[in-house]
Amino acid sequence: MKPPLVPLTAVLELTLRCPCRCQTCGSHAGAPRTRELDHDEWLGIIGSLADLGCRRISLMGGEPLLYPRWGDLVGAGRARDMLVDLITCGLGVDESVAGAMRDCGLQAVTISIDGLADTHDAQRRVPGCFEQALRAIRCVDQAGLKVGVTSQVNQGNLAELESLAPILEDAGVIGWQLQLTVPLGRAEENRHLIVPPAMMPELLAALRRLARRPGLRPHLTDNIGYATSDDLKLRTIQGGFPRPWLGCRAGLDAVGVTSDGRVKGCLALPDICTEGNVRDQSLVAIWNDPDRFSYNRHYMSAQLSGACADCEQAQRCRGGCTATAYAMHGRPGISTHCFHLHDIG
Repeated sequence: MKPPLVPLTAVLELTLRCPCRCQTCGSHAGAPRTRELDHDEWLGIIGSLADLGCRRISLMGGEPLLYPRWGDLVGAGRARDMLVDLITCGLGVDESVAGAMRDCGLQAVTISIDGLADTHDAQRRVPGCFEQALRAIRCVDQAGLKVGVTSQVNQGNLAELESLAPILEDAGVIGWQLQLTVPLGRAEENRHLIVPPAMMPELLAALRRLARRPGLRPHLTDNIGYATSDDLKLRTIQGGFPRPWLGCRAGLDAVGVTSDGRVKGCLALPDICTEGNVRDQSLVAIWNDPDRFSYNRHYMSAQLSGACADCEQAQRCRGGCTATAYAMHGRPGISTHCFHLHDIG
């Protein structure tokens, strides 16, 4: 008998409210969703996650700091021995907010930065957003918390990554993760920003140069890479344990909950991948139902298509990121942005 699956990591979208109107926002954040979860409902979800054996919760939005009692949710997670981090655009983060982040028990804070100042502000559609994000990084660092940055990679900022690295390092960033912009939400309306497959060699070359720099170096998240000779090096968090690509983890050891209660294996997945709603059924019941998350729990090689169907790495890779496959092609099991596919080593 197989051991039960455990959602080791969970991402909670506290609200869809956001002060930015980013061109690349996959969830079209700005206004709140209809009937967002109240505080007691979020406390119940955190309790269910703890009961299921979850080890880490990430709070995000929209902008999670616009959820009034975010600190109480951090405390609830810490009280159940879970690590809690938070992802923010950085607007409004000053010394006072950074101190509150530290005092409530946050493990780390990640701030989104998507290019140098002009590019970041244009993509965020907020003048001065870049400088405010750097200020937030410094405040969080000075408060004694681990501070990281997440950056979407697109045609608007690919050429700026190497110039951005020393700026982030000087501000106090100790971890930097990269992900591809995919055509979801507002990014679907701005497809001119999406990196085409033909530009993947250029991206890999930039990543390899960044991997050789002293000091801060980025690591890849789930929708970039696959099967190059140095994929493990590029993917592993700086100073962390080796992190190989083992296929999409959604519904296997990862889960997400939207601000209106919908449960997905990953919040980047489309709504057709919704497995239920915590207002109709408990998170424990949804997670423990063996018929949910079928794209991964009942994976079959027949799901693969295109070049992925014949790839020698297919058994391990499973076609790359499921959410990206849905966004790019409307189905799982296919990657046209894979480094290995383009024979670039």
